[in-house]
Amino acid sequence: MIIRVLTALAAAGLLAATALANAHTVHVPANHAGLIRLPQNAAGVIVGNPDIADATLYDAKTLLITAKVYGRTNLIALNDAGEVIYTADISVTQNDRSLVQVFRNTNRSSFVCDPVCQSVPLLGDAGADAGTSAP
Repeated sequence: MIIRVLTALAAAGLLAATALANAHTVHVPANHAGLIRLPQNAAGVIVGNPDIADATLYDAKTLLITAKVYGRTNLIALNDAGEVIYTADISVTQNDRSLVQVFRNTNRSSFVCDPVCQSVPLLGDAGADAGTSAP
């Protein structure tokens, strides 16, 4: 009995390690869409933080990723049996050419200036006054 339990735990650990090894990062710029081709037919998709990005099944083997705001989350695709067929980290990035950061003493404010500057508070920006005025 104990040997069966240990064997089952070892097998579960091996599957988890394999799933993590197969995970990779998909980079999508904010306010853009990305495309992921799945290795087999999917029945559902789960996004860890839908405030950062959203995923929609276009067809059984194609995911559309809509990047909303700067950040990082994860994605899991499942088949009809509820088994994980695909995992990825989704990294929503900023377009570095249009990102402007203003430093006032130790306070930082971030803006995207393409073509007009708009406030885009990022992690590490000043709290209450982050992005209240353009440079």
